[in-house]
Amino acid sequence: MIRRLLFAACLTCCAVRVQAQAFEPGVLVRSNGDTLRGEIENAFWTEPPTLIRFKTTPQSPVQLFKPRQLRAVSFTGGRYFRYEVVPIDYAAETRLGQLPYGFHPDVRIDSVLADVVLEGPVLLLRVAKSGATHYLLQRPGLPILDLSERKYLQTDAVGKLLATDGNNYRGQLSIFFGDCPAAADISQKIPFTTAGLVQVVQAYNQACTTSHTATRSWTVDPRREVALTGGVLAGARYSTVKGLGRPLLPFGGIYGELLLPNRLLSFHGELSLSSHRGENTSTTYRRDLILLPNGEFDVIYSTQQSTFTYRAWLSTFRLGLRRYFHLAQQQQWFIGAGAEMRALLFSDFTTTSGPTISSDEYQDLSPLPMPNLTLGWRNGRLTTSLDAQLVPHSAWGNPRIEYRLGLAYRLSRQPDKLPTTTSTP
Repeated sequence: MIRRLLFAACLTCCAVRVQAQAFEPGVLVRSNGDTLRGEIENAFWTEPPTLIRFKTTPQSPVQLFKPRQLRAVSFTGGRYFRYEVVPIDYAAETRLGQLPYGFHPDVRIDSVLADVVLEGPVLLLRVAKSGATHYLLQRPGLPILDLSERKYLQTDAVGKLLATDGNNYRGQLSIFFGDCPAAADISQKIPFTTAGLVQVVQAYNQACTTSHTATRSWTVDPRREVALTGGVLAGARYSTVKGLGRPLLPFGGIYGELLLPNRLLSFHGELSLSSHRGENTSTTYRRDLILLPNGEFDVIYSTQQSTFTYRAWLSTFRLGLRRYFHLAQQQQWFIGAGAEMRALLFSDFTTTSGPTISSDEYQDLSPLPMPNLTLGWRNGRLTTSLDAQLVPHSAWGNPRIEYRLGLAYRLSRQPDKLPTTTSTP
């Protein structure tokens, strides 16, 4: 039980937040006004990007840009970011364990690559932080309006602590669009969502501007939250156990991988089958009672050795976590941690010399999950990995290390497609 708890703790420590590599056509506008066309890595950001990876052609090296080096980042098929200096209320919080006591704003000026929702007479931006999502509205001649999700704690009349919703977005919108009755009226009916705020701004554009037309919206269709991929795998495992007839054993099987929304962390599972052979000797201790001539009994100890061979199909089930890192030209390397469980199929246990031994006593299996570490490289559909696995004490002797080299081929399609945009004429 202790080993299982320690192993679970190790897996938890390895669960870091990550994203996947997917380059898509797009345009960068540098801070000096230069426009660069090529491919931009779409890391499916939930918070403002802190680093942009760009290459002019699929074969060219990757260039790195920090937000302050850019004016805009635009994907041909989807999202659009602008580098903006905006006020952000960092006291806005929705996580129950982080809620402040009382309403105490903490507005600070920050510079970010903000997600553009609408451009036009009113600019609508979205900035997601760990505790809340902020929507920023800009109109000429007015201060920037920061609308954000917000909850805080307060005590009621009987002393009970309550979580209170402090998002007064309807009141703020009615003041911001006070000169446009159409927008102010709709603002009292909409929910606090991207689509709801777009309704208000478009109502202003159509009713209270000289053009009387709606502006373009970069509202991107939601992506699939998780993606499941799968394929086949093959390779060889090498055991360091002494006395094993064939230390290098081939294996084959199938795998499945559950990619999390940000695409750099995945849960990896696989089923494999390999031919398993072993040979060894066993020493048994015997105690005999003999009758002496004087009528007394004496004890005689002796040892006997048995030799046995072992053949079976070894089936394995693996489950673990993988963390991916970027390389050039849509390649990745990764590290992982996991555990393996084993079962024997169609076993054949034969004693070749000495007293017969029960096969139940000498199965090279452990009832505990066997921890392993993985280092690998991925390029498109192909994945190569090298594993090291700790095998606990078994019939073959003390704990040992097994190594495994594998090659996997993804049969499923690429899980990420280019996003689509909804444009309001």
